[in-house]
Amino acid sequence: MSLAASLLMAGCAADSPFVQSTLVLQSGYDALTCPEVVARYNAADRRTKELAGLMEKSGSPIANALAYDTEYAAARANKRYAEEAAARKGCELANRPVALEPPPPVTAPAGAKK
Repeated sequence: MSLAASLLMAGCAADSPFVQSTLVLQSGYDALTCPEVVARYNAADRRTKELAGLMEKSGSPIANALAYDTEYAAARANKRYAEEAAARKGCELANRPVALEPPPPVTAPAGAKK
């Protein structure tokens, strides 16, 4: 019984920011370019959804704690840190193209004939 309680407590602890910060270094996102941040975000988002599906399918909190919690916490931390890095860098995380500013109008040099 105490083993089951310990495993359930470990599952809750995996959601804590402290545990997530020990699994993934937030500073690892500082040197990344926007396309790299977006790629990491998309990978973490896919993995989070995949693991959530596996955990739902298993239906066992004990099995989930043993098999998935650490990886799920790491994927969530990667997703969160990628979101924060994207916000700092002004990266677009959505799957829509980034709107480009129109080019400035071309003006003739002073003294040129039209």
